[in-house]
Amino acid sequence: MKKRVLILLIALMLLVVAGCAATGTQPEAEATQQTAGQTAAEAAVETITQTGTAAITLSGSTASVDGTGATADGNTVTITAGGTYTLTGTLDGQIIINAGKKDKVELVLNGVTITSSTSAAIYAEQADKTYITLAEGTVNTLTDASSYTYADAQADEPNAALYAKDDLTIRGSGTLTVYGNYQNGISTKDDLVIEGGTIYVQAENHGLRGKDSVTISGGTITINAGDDGIQSDNTESAEDGTILIEGGTLAITCAHDALQAETLLTVAGGEISIVAGGGYTTESYSSTESYKALKSGGDILITGGSISANSLDDTIHAAGDVTISGGTLSLMSRDDGVHADDTVSITGGTLDILICYEGIEGTVVNLGGGTITLLSADDGINAADTSQSGQSDQMGMFGGWGSSGDSSLQVNITGGVITINAYGDGIDSNGSVTMTGGELYISGPVSSANGALDYDSSFSISGGVLVAAGSTGMAQTPDSSSSQPSVIVYFTSTQSAGNTYLLTDTSGNIITSIAPDKEFQCIVFSAPQLVSGSTYYVYESTDGTLAGATQLYDFTLSGTVTSVGGSSYGQGTQTWQTQNFQQNNGGPQQNNRRP
Repeated sequence: MKKRVLILLIALMLLVVAGCAATGTQPEAEATQQTAGQTAAEAAVETITQTGTAAITLSGSTASVDGTGATADGNTVTITAGGTYTLTGTLDGQIIINAGKKDKVELVLNGVTITSSTSAAIYAEQADKTYITLAEGTVNTLTDASSYTYADAQADEPNAALYAKDDLTIRGSGTLTVYGNYQNGISTKDDLVIEGGTIYVQAENHGLRGKDSVTISGGTITINAGDDGIQSDNTESAEDGTILIEGGTLAITCAHDALQAETLLTVAGGEISIVAGGGYTTESYSSTESYKALKSGGDILITGGSISANSLDDTIHAAGDVTISGGTLSLMSRDDGVHADDTVSITGGTLDILICYEGIEGTVVNLGGGTITLLSADDGINAADTSQSGQSDQMGMFGGWGSSGDSSLQVNITGGVITINAYGDGIDSNGSVTMTGGELYISGPVSSANGALDYDSSFSISGGVLVAAGSTGMAQTPDSSSSQPSVIVYFTSTQSAGNTYLLTDTSGNIITSIAPDKEFQCIVFSAPQLVSGSTYYVYESTDGTLAGATQLYDFTLSGTVTSVGGSSYGQGTQTWQTQNFQQNNGGPQQNNRRP
């Protein structure tokens, strides 16, 4: 993690986001969860063979069993057969499930408090599947020991207040509070499914852990964890190590990663609120630790739901791809808002990155739909080799200077409405930028060491609306390979934020406009309505309307890229050919910063 935050910029940005808190054409991605884990629907219809059935009454340090399939020995209750077992009362001891390998065991918690001073409160040592049903209207509490006594000194399980070696499903409408004083709160070596209930977990280590998978389809879940909030970490199979959130309400506060999947993390529904690593304002942390909100060693797929996340590290981070096709996301990060080591694809949903170091980063960034708004201390959108921590490149006014770029690094915009407020580059591609549709509005850097548009090899625009305001020192426009004309308007002095700048045709029709969020020296306009040889006007408006606005420039488009206005490059209108000559004969050059 880079952790190179510009202190003064962050201080300024804090004013922008004061009062905000984390409470709350590319091919369409398939909304599927590739997991070996059992779905909630499958779990709900499981048939439990009633080999045994009993009512178990817990009475302090003893228990009594009325029925078959279970025995009580002092403060230990052992279940040895499949069936349904209803538990009531208080026990200073342990519930052990040691049934047949094909047995399904259901524990109905009907108002229990179980506390173990030596191990897990409930330990499903052997069964095919274990079900915890929370009886309606009941309050249940499980507490484990702060240190465990194992029969074998080499043993390391159980290690959670509620622990299962088999598949574990939690359902019902009651309340369950789990205190994981040793390590984890709720843990299984196979699949963990939560269908319902009001569940509160406080754990020294992980809150919820399903080694093979975690699936949440309902319930209200609150997690306070000393390490990860929810984890699935099986590395032995490409089908395991998955997390699927398809419903329910989750509130996670954790010291490290909130949702951590080894292979695939999918959010298809539900309401998720996260504070990871103390949030983006945390000043003290370890550079070797991870503090992400959503993290996957493979891919992340978001098709729906609501996510409000505040993280010290990247808010969304995948070692593979990140695909967002739906949902509502509100993110705050001290590092990247959305990061993929490979490809970021956004085709739908609403993504609001309230504050971050870099907004969206990947080797390839494909933006094809949805609404994206972001505020970044550095680059807004960055296509870079994520295996490199930095790279020096030389940029020119209308394209790359002395660098052909890397063709594998791309920003491709085919749709959506994208609004960027960046203190570094608005878009930074160490390769190419292609725009065929959508709307892109950039309030770019104040510093001349950055540009609203920054690319190494090419920027081809053939559709969509582009408006980019920023400094002039590193200013770029789409290049001559474009089929849609562009114009860059220079101002003789730095302009302050607050007014709206409108581009119109000779009939007074507004083609596009921008109200920059901070001071600027130039604006790049491109839109499908622009035609070479036609005349256009630029107005300044104090109220966003054309009535009463002041006309600043009138110009006629000539060639692919036209330059208008006054700067160190002179007054008047200049065509692409004129500026291209200047850039190859002593135009400004400067080493750019990190990718």
